[in-house]
Amino acid sequence: MIIGTAGHVDHGKTELIKALTGVDTDRLREEKERGVSIDIGFAAFHFPNGQLAGVIDVPGHERFIHNMLAGIGGIDLVLLVIDAAEGVMPQTREHMEILGLLQIKKGLVVITKIDLVDEEWLELVEEEVREYLQETFLQDAPLYKVSSVTGEGIEELKEAVVELGSTISSRDIDAPLYLPIDRIFSVSGFGSVITGTLVSGKVRIGEMVEVLPPGKEFRVRGMHIHGKAVSEALAGQRVALNLVGLEKSQVTRGSVVAAPGYFQLTRACDARVQLLSKKITPLSNRTPVHFYLGTARVVARLILLGKDELPPGEEGYVQCRLDKPLVAKRGDRFIIRSYSPMVTIGGGVVLDEHPPRHKRFKREVIQRLQEMEKEDPLPYVLERLKERKGAALEELSKLTKMGKQHLQELLEKALQENRVRLLGDYYVPTSILEEWEAQVIRELERFHQRNNLAPGMPRARLLSALPEGITQRTFDKLLEGLRKRGEIDVSGDLVFRKGFIPEPNKKQKDNIERLLAIFEEKGLNPPPPGELWSLLGIGEEEGEALLEHLIHRGLLVKVSEEIFLHGSVYRRCLEELMKHLQENRSITLAQYRDHLQTSRKYAQALLEHFDGCRFTRRVGDERVPLKLPKNSSSGKG
Repeated sequence: MIIGTAGHVDHGKTELIKALTGVDTDRLREEKERGVSIDIGFAAFHFPNGQLAGVIDVPGHERFIHNMLAGIGGIDLVLLVIDAAEGVMPQTREHMEILGLLQIKKGLVVITKIDLVDEEWLELVEEEVREYLQETFLQDAPLYKVSSVTGEGIEELKEAVVELGSTISSRDIDAPLYLPIDRIFSVSGFGSVITGTLVSGKVRIGEMVEVLPPGKEFRVRGMHIHGKAVSEALAGQRVALNLVGLEKSQVTRGSVVAAPGYFQLTRACDARVQLLSKKITPLSNRTPVHFYLGTARVVARLILLGKDELPPGEEGYVQCRLDKPLVAKRGDRFIIRSYSPMVTIGGGVVLDEHPPRHKRFKREVIQRLQEMEKEDPLPYVLERLKERKGAALEELSKLTKMGKQHLQELLEKALQENRVRLLGDYYVPTSILEEWEAQVIRELERFHQRNNLAPGMPRARLLSALPEGITQRTFDKLLEGLRKRGEIDVSGDLVFRKGFIPEPNKKQKDNIERLLAIFEEKGLNPPPPGELWSLLGIGEEEGEALLEHLIHRGLLVKVSEEIFLHGSVYRRCLEELMKHLQENRSITLAQYRDHLQTSRKYAQALLEHFDGCRFTRRVGDERVPLKLPKNSSSGKG
């Protein structure tokens, strides 16, 4: 877990951390000279069981709030530090406002420097602190009085940290790797090193990670946790990573180390914003603010989606349009400060990290955001599924930034409630699947109406009529479900409505009879299709439909692209082949031509056709039997 400090400047946060951990977190020369923390510092707190907690010491001066915000967002437990001599001060209040907006849930109150005041004064300060903390998340928190100089109260505080720390839930190591960068520096002989709090997931040496920005992948060469080399780091730990090829100039505080392919940079996010109740100017539409998320800091214009103005103490839905891209994910909390003067005015939670542009005052937009804001993450998962018209678990994990195990538990619930269906390994919202099924039925009925002679619609053609993105496997499962329900039938590559039988109309019947008569009369000298259409006075498309119908019924056989034979003629040709091969081991083209008393062209086409049917196999200039049918009537055209 991560422990953080909060409190006014010079109230003894850094000295307290040193007393608790033995580490001086002021690392900058200017900090040493001035005795004031300027940037965030880090230490390790040792638990009795050998585990380590990361400790983040934040600056208390109002000029360095941006640095404080870079460190405080990822903490699990806060130590609110108040000087016994000064009591509650302006940055005590602002830090508490920020902690409340970030919804930090657990903490301890620490009154420091008790060696500098008498007992009576200390009681007054404690009373003031208790009164101030009423109606805050620390109103019932234990309060400890310590001196970092004499050590008084330090051991009791350590025990309290251990006790409270044991109640904090573990972070999700199954979720995708997500590590906001808070520090970048160079090490001679190793190159650039970045540090941060591992918010979710895990990372190992040798793995590829993505850094955004710049949006490039790098291999992890080495890593340290609190100065100790390790091979793996887990969610909730402070970690330093050495990445092969990463230049210091490529990243800044606010960049994120992530699992490749899971996160994208965004220039906008939908959110719910809450303003503080203190005396601040009401928030107007398109107001620019300083926007702090994770370790990033950008300027955002807030588009009010449901109100003309947001007064102090109220909340509303907004679209945050950012002047620079950053990585955000649903559930991330952020802080906003007024553009000038820079004062904390509120905060909020990200609901959608890649939203479309919205028109203001649209009821459906507000309803959608209300649904996505629910603590139950299932509505958010279903929203992402609807946007993509379904997804496999791997893809959905990338879309939602959730771990697969947690995601699968949510989807099992959705399956039981019939809100989602599983097609192979593809999860589809039930409403979307029903749309697809209805569209399949419509397409088949339309096809049968326009192609009454065709036995069915080719699978590929039917799939192309459905929305893009449906995989072949999903499509096959969709057809299987419709077939089991008795809506359709499938034969090889053809799909058709249950009970459909190709039936020619009167005109088509007349043309069919004429076609068959022509093919029967011409025997082994059939006219090419182009001549047929002229003889019948019909178009090519209509003629080809008639041929396909006759082929399907077995009345004609397609020998090649240009040669079609009457079924009786084809069977006679097959009989001649079988008769010869019953008496001989092989047959040549010349022999077969003489048997049929036809030209070389037709004999060769037939032999190649029989090869394709695997009746024969070509060996040199001869054909030998392979899988001849038992009789000519069982031969396949």
